Amino acid sequence: MSIKKTEDRDLMESLKVLMKHWMIMGISILFMGIVGVFVAFWIRPVYQVDALLQIESKKSAGAPMMGDMASLFASTSPAATEIELIKSRNVLGSTVEKMRLEYYAVPLSRMDRLFHREGRLELMNFEIPWKNVPEEERNKPWIVKAKDSVNFDLEDHNGDKVLSGVAGQTYHFSYAGDSAVFGIYRMNARKGQSFSVGKKTYLDAIEAFKGSFDVQEKGKKTSILEFTYQDIYPDRAVEILNEVASLYLRQNVEERNAEAQKTLEFLEGQLPDLKSRMDSSLMNLRAYQNRVGSADVNAETQIVLQQRMELQQKILELQQKKQKAVRLFHAEHPTVKTLEDQEAALRREMNKTSTVVEKLPETQQEILRLRSEVELNKSLYTSTLNNVQQLRLVSAGEMGSVRIVDFAEQPTKPVKPKKKMILAIFLFLGFLLGAALVSLREKFSGGVKSASFIEKETGYTVYAKVPKGNPNGTKGTRPLAVVEPDDVAVESLRALRSSLEFSMMESDQPVIGVSGLIPGVGKSFISVNLAALYAGLGKKVLLIDADLRKGRLHKEFGIKRGNGLSQVLLREVDAESVVSNTEVDNLFVMPCGNVPPNPAELLGSKHYLELIEQFKQQYDLIIVDTPPIMLVTDAALACRAASQIVMVIEYNKHSIEAIQDGIGQILKGNSNAHASIVINKYEHGSQDGYGYKYGKY
Repeated sequence: MSIKKTEDRDLMESLKVLMKHWMIMGISILFMGIVGVFVAFWIRPVYQVDALLQIESKKSAGAPMMGDMASLFASTSPAATEIELIKSRNVLGSTVEKMRLEYYAVPLSRMDRLFHREGRLELMNFEIPWKNVPEEERNKPWIVKAKDSVNFDLEDHNGDKVLSGVAGQTYHFSYAGDSAVFGIYRMNARKGQSFSVGKKTYLDAIEAFKGSFDVQEKGKKTSILEFTYQDIYPDRAVEILNEVASLYLRQNVEERNAEAQKTLEFLEGQLPDLKSRMDSSLMNLRAYQNRVGSADVNAETQIVLQQRMELQQKILELQQKKQKAVRLFHAEHPTVKTLEDQEAALRREMNKTSTVVEKLPETQQEILRLRSEVELNKSLYTSTLNNVQQLRLVSAGEMGSVRIVDFAEQPTKPVKPKKKMILAIFLFLGFLLGAALVSLREKFSGGVKSASFIEKETGYTVYAKVPKGNPNGTKGTRPLAVVEPDDVAVESLRALRSSLEFSMMESDQPVIGVSGLIPGVGKSFISVNLAALYAGLGKKVLLIDADLRKGRLHKEFGIKRGNGLSQVLLREVDAESVVSNTEVDNLFVMPCGNVPPNPAELLGSKHYLELIEQFKQQYDLIIVDTPPIMLVTDAALACRAASQIVMVIEYNKHSIEAIQDGIGQILKGNSNAHASIVINKYEHGSQDGYGYKYGKY
């Protein structure tokens, strides 16, 4: 048999066991279903809102000087970095403070919560001088009791009324030898509703906020961030999330403006010095011209002057680019090296013009030098002044690197709780609970199911496994084996009859004793129908009810109790007078008779054995139905004359120890008898090695 077939068989067997205990399963599933409905309604509805932000690329300060190469060195603000910045205490802490999230108010009515009619209360101030309150009392809640939708009473942790007020106002009052502040921002409550109010620490409030807030990048490398926030109040969720987005946008703009402002302040600080140097160089030129008189500058000198001015301007621009590059890169970076090489080339060109200047007269050389200084200082001042004007424009119009794409909108449906899912989970838990209870019941019932296990542990053969049939041995006054010969229980009893036939082939004492461990196992059912089956073979069968205390075979056949075996053993009547005919040919019954004062002594008497010997001469087979062996010793005494002893047990009801003890007890008075076992009320399943039940053939 393959592993899969074995697993399927085990699964089917488990399902059969669960179906057998359908009441336990049904109660467990129903109970957990009710709990699931309660939980689904108990959980407060939670609403989720979302907003979208776009992170724009942010060019580096060296982009203008690198021209087309700027794209190679452009840097963007990574989404992961921006996410961590958004989750920082700088952003979330400011939101907590502005939206008053460190304050909390919890409705106290459980019935209102169950039926979703809780009130709403939001605080705008709750400052108590906790240092003056004993430490063990600081964690006790304060209570707000609503008089109506506007007015309220405030009670401290001891239940003392400290304030009566109106929502929307802030109150200052004395408490614990100091001043306290309390105010309600929003109130929506019915008369009599109460709220537990308090204040979290700054860090606890931020951590609580993080539990409901999240930010993720939508997709990969999209630079689009999605903010989400969950709250039991949808309007408050919208306000809080939009505040987070707006606050982060403002901080981003302020950061960009701060960079431009620092550069602007530096350049504005340089302007007075540059203007002073320009004015000083101009005054020096005029003073020299006044001292030496007019001095004509020929065309060649004018060209040299123009070349030197252009070269100095280029050298100045390269030096500014080099300073910016050094701030962005290290001194050995290729960009810095390129700028240095360009500056060296310009200086070599400048040195060439110096040779031409040295050939000019001394006066013209000095005028040329002074004019160059004037032009250079004028160029520096003008360039710096233009940069200042540009930075002022940039600072005034800076937009930052973040923009809000979508603001949060108020939702109409909550995202939690998912009632259908909760109910499904609890129904499944109910199934698991029922299965666990059934498993425990099966485990601790102590009942034996396997016939092979019984045979292995006791050493005695299981002759038959009789399925559940008619709880009585007869239908009306006729045995089941006669009324319904094709019944599955009757078929099993035929197997028992055949096994007993083989066992008694060499025996000259055709006496079968039938007993059970405890009442209710069905030993009388086995006795009656086994006797009917033997009678059906044409054998003359006597069925004796040896249960002198609670015998019931007379009821099975519609016979009055009256005189019976007990009266025969007491020698009050003859044996032949108490044997009754039945509706089954060849089947005769001796009832138990009236209850005697000493049943065990009668069954243990010599007269009982003599009576059985007498009947053996008159009948082909004698079947003795005895009392339960585990309750009284009558069964062992009644089976002394039996050559075959059949121990009837009930399926999945007895421990193997009880079965072993029962067989040992019944064989004490007749160790030579052949014992066998019958499992009654048997449930066919995979433990048989077959997947089907017996039926009609």
